[in-house]
Order: sequence, then C-alpha cells, then structure tokens
Amino acid sequence: MLEFTICFVACHAGPADHFAAFANELQARGGKVEIFASGPALSKLPQAQPFSLEGRIEWEVASEIARKCAKAAIVITDVGHPFNISMQKALAQEAPHMIRAAYYDNPEDFVPGGYSETAAKVMQAAEKVFFANAHLANLPLLEEPLKEVALARDKKIGLGYYPVEQAESIAKLRKEKGMQIRAELFKAHGLVDRGQKLLVYAGGNNEEYFTKAWPAFLQIFKKAALDDVIVILQQHPGAKKENRDGKLAEERGANLWISHLSSPDVQAAADAMLYYQTSMAPQFVLAQIPTIQVGHEVYQDILTKNKLCRSATNPEEFLSALKELQTQSSAPTECIKESLGIHPDWGSRLAKRALELIAEKGYDSSQSGG
Repeated sequence: MLEFTICFVACHAGPADHFAAFANELQARGGKVEIFASGPALSKLPQAQPFSLEGRIEWEVASEIARKCAKAAIVITDVGHPFNISMQKALAQEAPHMIRAAYYDNPEDFVPGGYSETAAKVMQAAEKVFFANAHLANLPLLEEPLKEVALARDKKIGLGYYPVEQAESIAKLRKEKGMQIRAELFKAHGLVDRGQKLLVYAGGNNEEYFTKAWPAFLQIFKKAALDDVIVILQQHPGAKKENRDGKLAEERGANLWISHLSSPDVQAAADAMLYYQTSMAPQFVLAQIPTIQVGHEVYQDILTKNKLCRSATNPEEFLSALKELQTQSSAPTECIKESLGIHPDWGSRLAKRALELIAEKGYDSSQSGG
C-alpha cells in the first residue's frame, strides 16, 4: 500500500491526460493524490485545484502551490510550460524534504517550437525525470537541433505509458458513430454530402507551427486546388483563445472549417488526420485512421521514422499521399507500441519507483508536519 501523498502540477492538456491515469492508479493502491492545474489542463482534470498565472508573478504562484504541497512525499510537474521552471525551484526552497520530479510526456527525443528548450530547463531543475516513452531514459535528449540536454543517466526513469485506451475508444467510436457525426457536420455547415473527403488538421501551439508548418500547409492546400476535399482545423486547446491559426487561414482565404467538436468526435468523422508535430500522432494511427504529416519540412517523429505515414512538404507530395489513402493498410500496432516505449505494467512501475525514491531520500512525513 502507498501510504503517502503525491502532488501533480499540470499546465498542458497532454500530460494532464497522463496525470489523470496516474492519479487513478495511485489511489487504487492506497496513495493520496492532489492535483494543481491551469489553462488547458483544467478541462482534463476536473478534480484539480485550479490556479491562474494571469496578472500574477510566477514565483509567487509557484511558492503558494509549493506550500500547499508541503505534506506530499513527491511532486511531479509537466515540462512544457516555463512556469514549471519556477515551480521546481520554489519546491526546492519551500519543501526540500520532498522528491521533486518532472514528467516528459512527449514520445520524441526532440520537439520543435520551444518545447524541448523549456523542457530541458524544467528537467535540469528537478531531482528526477519520468519519461512516458521508456526508451528515452536510455537515449540522449535534445534541447535544440544538435545540442544535447545535460541530464545525468541516474536522474532518468523510464515509465512506459501512452494512452492506448483512448485510441481504442476512438476506433470504436469511428465504427459506431462516425457516419452520424459526419452527417451532423455537413448539416451544421449547410452542405450536401457528396462523398467529399474530410481531412482533419491537428493544430499545434508553438512558433514552429504558427510561423512555419501551418502557413506551409495553407499554401500547399491552396495550390493543390482540391474540389472534393474539406479541411477541418482541430485547434490545440491552448491555441483557441488567441486563434492565430484560424486568423491566418482567414487572411489567406483558406476554405476550411474550424472544429467545435471534441477531439475524439472529429477523429471519428475524419477520412484522414493531418498534422505536423503532436504527441497525439501515434494515437491517430493506433485508431486506424489514415494519417499524413504536412508542413514546411519533414519532422522525424515515430511515424515518419517507421514509415507509418506519408509526409508532404509540397502540393505534389500532398496529392500523392491523398491518392494513397484508399490503399493505405492498417499500421502494425505492435510496431507503434514498441516505438512508444510502452510497458503494460506502467502502474506497478510507477508505484514501485515512487517507493524507491522515498526510501532513497529518507523521506519522513514528520518533516512536513504531515
């Protein structure tokens, strides 16, 4: 039994999904869980204590949360938001008795657009780093192209978690309600369904996407001049407020729809998923949805490295990839899972490693007054 408290601090939706699964697993083993969330993470973690950075000094917010976590044995933050650099430092100051960990949820060793640069600083400020992709605990990480993150091997812990069940749920939804959702979409936009292909672009929320990948896609789509295709932009939860990609599409006269559906629903209706860089990309293929990477250059992620999807950086490649959609065979599930570094016993690994860390640090709940 886990007779201690673990706190999670989440700012992004991706790791929030993971933290929700971790919380359930730890609580089932007798552990206590407290979660603090802001921004897009809040919608994924309704049980969380909310916090906001708007109009606040980051250090003050971080210090407040650190004090609230004082009774915990372990605190785990995500790595993609700059706030968690302050969060890790505040924890070291306010609660030195606890184990400070970071969680790297992305399956790739490098993520463009500033993610890896921020993640490097959070991980370096933490005492330990859990990796969703267990392979990454034994591989070098990059904070920018050709620049490795300085991270000691004994600081890295391979967990082996990916929300495969979400992909399975989406595959089931496609079979059971895909056509119904499609019909409702066409009705909402006042269009007759003539068998047009519905292509859903999974948007990002970083400068690489906003200034390079998305503009490249808009140009490719315009030059391809397809009459039998409808493109739907599924915006990243963190990008909806400023709507930079939606505004750019409007400025360039792109004939596309901006989705108001949930991610599972829009995937259920899609004939294909388009993306540039997203940790959700393996989910598309696991859900057996034809997938194409489209952007300004090829991003060497798990799908492209393993030839599990086509990539396109110009209209000709895009048209060729679309023609192959009908003949694209189902991707080998085991190949994807292996590349994702998944361990079916991730729950046991998480609990065991947490206990080991507590023993290594000599944590004593009386130090925190808990």
